Amino acid sequence: MIRLQGDRVVLRAFREDEFDAVAAREAGPGAGEETRQRLRERLWRSGQWTEHELRLAVEADGILVGDCQARVSDWALPRGVSELGIGLFEEETGKGYGPDVLRTLGRFLLEEEGYHRVQLATDVANVAMRRAAEKAGFSLEGVLRGFMSAPFHDQPTDYAMYARTRADEEA
Repeated sequence: MIRLQGDRVVLRAFREDEFDAVAAREAGPGAGEETRQRLRERLWRSGQWTEHELRLAVEADGILVGDCQARVSDWALPRGVSELGIGLFEEETGKGYGPDVLRTLGRFLLEEEGYHRVQLATDVANVAMRRAAEKAGFSLEGVLRGFMSAPFHDQPTDYAMYARTRADEEA
């Protein structure tokens, strides 16, 4: 099992006693049992690479505060590139965990897993995520116009693309 120690966070597999609470939070109050069961199964495989994802719990001061993922795909991303995702529980945002998660997971992928690029994209209006990416050493590469539909938006919104490369890490 993969376990990574950051300055403020630990990235680890989810514990079984966390499955129901996390599945309920992610699925939402109206989700059926089948949806919650699929989420529990994804959490069961956390802490290790699956075909397309490494999913880890984010812990701070002994408390579960969210999750993160490294995603890879033969059809969507070039070989050697991983895309990061992070989701902190609403009550845990603004505490400085985001940059540590991105820095820790990015460094692991670049230095230990052999990736040459890690990237993330976020809604241009997501100031907190953009700030976290920059604090973690990711560089803004550009804006993807009309990139993705987001909840509560009728039209696709613009996304900012950030990345770190192995060359950045070595510098």
